[in-house]
Amino acid sequence: MEQKTFWSTAATQGGVIGLVLAASMWFETYASLSGRTGLMGLMLVEWIAVVILHYWLLNRYTKQYAAQFPAEEGFPFFRGYGYVLILSAFAGVILGLAQAVYLHGVMGYGAYLEQYAASLKQLLSQSPASSQMEPMLKQMFAQLEAAPVPSVLQTAWNGVTGSILFGGLFGLIIAGVHSRRPELFTPKSEE
Repeated sequence: MEQKTFWSTAATQGGVIGLVLAASMWFETYASLSGRTGLMGLMLVEWIAVVILHYWLLNRYTKQYAAQFPAEEGFPFFRGYGYVLILSAFAGVILGLAQAVYLHGVMGYGAYLEQYAASLKQLLSQSPASSQMEPMLKQMFAQLEAAPVPSVLQTAWNGVTGSILFGGLFGLIIAGVHSRRPELFTPKSEE
């Protein structure tokens, strides 16, 4: 019964993180495809807020998990780090599926590349150095168009690996903060 509770709790908590990351991905894709500089600035603020929220959620959920272990048992670093990675894997599945559905199902990957190139051209046309960057942009667009279209599974896998990478980096800090050695000689409370 305890294992079922562990996995269902981890899946629920990872799902919450995954939904936050998926909403962020949708907004960032919309903002980057719009070509509007105001949205690009807002996207930077949103990205910073999501990084902070992502860290906070991972920290909060790991703290709740660590509180389940008594002082006599302690909470080793590897247990906290493993929990962060498990949460990140569940979040990555949600994010990866959201990316795959959005880029391949809703938008279509070819349309996504076309809109991305058009918005980038629009943004850079407003720059005073746009004429100097034109050869580089043409080469970049040619490379994008020549690149093979990733499969739905590759797109989903990119979401999973990205989430695990961020979780792995955050997990080093979070697991270090919440790890504790077993207390061999716990003082007994006076009755």
